[in-house]
Amino acid sequence: MTDEEREEVETRQTPACPGGFLYEIRAGDTFYALARRYGTTVEAITAANPGVDPRRLQIGQLICIPVAVPTPPTPPVPPVLCPGGTPYVIRQGDTLYRIAQRYGTTVDALLRANPGIDPMNLQIGQVICIPVPIPVPPPTVCPGGVFYTIRAGDTLYTIAAAYGTTVQAILAANPGLDPMRLQVGQVICVPLPAVAPRTCTLALAPSVTGPVTTAGGALWMRTDASGRTELLVIITNVPSPTSLGAATYTALFTWGGYSFQVPMTEALGTGIWAGTAVQQLPAAFFSTGSVNVWPGPVLGGLVANCK
Repeated sequence: MTDEEREEVETRQTPACPGGFLYEIRAGDTFYALARRYGTTVEAITAANPGVDPRRLQIGQLICIPVAVPTPPTPPVPPVLCPGGTPYVIRQGDTLYRIAQRYGTTVDALLRANPGIDPMNLQIGQVICIPVPIPVPPPTVCPGGVFYTIRAGDTLYTIAAAYGTTVQAILAANPGLDPMRLQVGQVICVPLPAVAPRTCTLALAPSVTGPVTTAGGALWMRTDASGRTELLVIITNVPSPTSLGAATYTALFTWGGYSFQVPMTEALGTGIWAGTAVQQLPAAFFSTGSVNVWPGPVLGGLVANCK
């Protein structure tokens, strides 16, 4: 057998390759290039292919690349407990600082909730504990009260004071609510104490600083024991609101830092403007509330004077 024939037989033989895989030589391949590509060494490839001359590799020749099947990494173990918090799965680009900013906590709090965590070696898919409670779902019913949306700066104390109730009553109406972690936009139920039923009328007086001193108007209210109040505001002898820089008149009711608006419309061709609304109102509204008609204001009055 000639050298050329022997070489062809060697080239076509299929070597055994335990713990690795067979590779077919392509143009430009060298043991060095293959070792770098597959994370092994020239020595290991040479040992796995006895009789193969690395200087005379042939295109199409099969060799053994001794690369063990990689062992799947052990998934990170999630925290055993996350009391009062929320489990979170690490995503690409996450850092403890970014997670803390996103969930309104601190890096120190995250480290305390995850003993042993390496903040410099977070793994995608790793589960950590964020010491922030899962948001309490908003109440679906609020018997004898009103739904209230938390605003910046709110506390249960300020809300209770504005609505004439107590912090304890608000907590009882919102099971699971954490008064130390109110979130802007969160909806809670504010229970209202019973109010004295009434029907009254309040004459609205022209504002001393307003643009129209001849304006006149009145507020009519009817309230039941739950605080449900029907309101009717009527004004007359006022110019077109466009002359005062507005498209329409609006009655603004305020009390204790809270407010609501009643849009008004003109009875065509009469110069009389009126607006109606139904509101669930607390006892504090009837003792400290006020009403002003804007723009201007052109008229106003104190709700406590409604008789």
